[in-house]
Amino acid sequence: MTNHNSDQYRGIYGIPATPFNEDETLDLRSLESVIEFSVDNGCHGIVIPVMASEYQALTDTERRQVFDVSTKVVANRIPTVAGVSGISNIHSIELAKYAEGTGFDSVIAMPPFNISRPSTSEVLSFFELLSNAVNIPIWIQNHSLGAPLSATQLAELCENVENVSYIKEETVFAAQLTTALLNQAGDSVKGVMGGMGCKFLISEYNRGMCGNMPASHFGDIHSNMWDLLESGDEASAREIHTRMAPLNNFESLYGMRAFKEVLYRRGVITSTTTRSPGKQELDSYDMAEYDALLASIDDLLIWKVS
Repeated sequence: MTNHNSDQYRGIYGIPATPFNEDETLDLRSLESVIEFSVDNGCHGIVIPVMASEYQALTDTERRQVFDVSTKVVANRIPTVAGVSGISNIHSIELAKYAEGTGFDSVIAMPPFNISRPSTSEVLSFFELLSNAVNIPIWIQNHSLGAPLSATQLAELCENVENVSYIKEETVFAAQLTTALLNQAGDSVKGVMGGMGCKFLISEYNRGMCGNMPASHFGDIHSNMWDLLESGDEASAREIHTRMAPLNNFESLYGMRAFKEVLYRRGVITSTTTRSPGKQELDSYDMAEYDALLASIDDLLIWKVS
């Protein structure tokens, strides 16, 4: 089933990493670089800051700085999605208002959660309040980490809350949930994007999903795959997808630290530092494996260090 509307947000919406100096302070120069890189390497949109951006480790002042830098660098060349997940309704709403004020095209949020998961009524109330606070589209980030919603619940939110019209779906059996959602929701859902680093991009595309939101360190490869699918060349897209599988497996272990290693090697950021707590380093064996894996896909890289 396909639902390829010409007016919907479509394609690879890359998530730039948030660069830090070695002392864990925000590296604004590298932030500008990684956002420019994400635009230049073919991403069809930008999403920032979210989980692959270490949003949970940023202060609110830093998140506003990220919003400011993002809209300045992107300069309306491609659509922008502001990550406004927070620990309360008020927290997310304040971030969303600020992001809209800086010029973001849409916002994305998980329902707020901290010690316990919100109830169904609290989730509905949150998205209603968020919709009343902004005049731009709202993405629901449906993630197993927070308060995962069923296809029926997502459809009801899109049908009943004015600005809620897009989903980033990354729960267990995300693709099957998406098919159920698109069958139930009709035109009230304008699009669903996947996550998980484009591991299931071809299956998602064939189910009618309108794109994917991966970390942007391989934005050129992922965008090329998407463009091939849009042109009808699934065979070529599938060949690239298969070649990327070992890297996807490796990055499943190391997450943001792996993304930053690629960005560092590609000359985009100056440090691979991730922020505490939970810092993860790559040892000599990891580095040797990464050397081999990256060499195996070098010909797929379109964006080169100038």
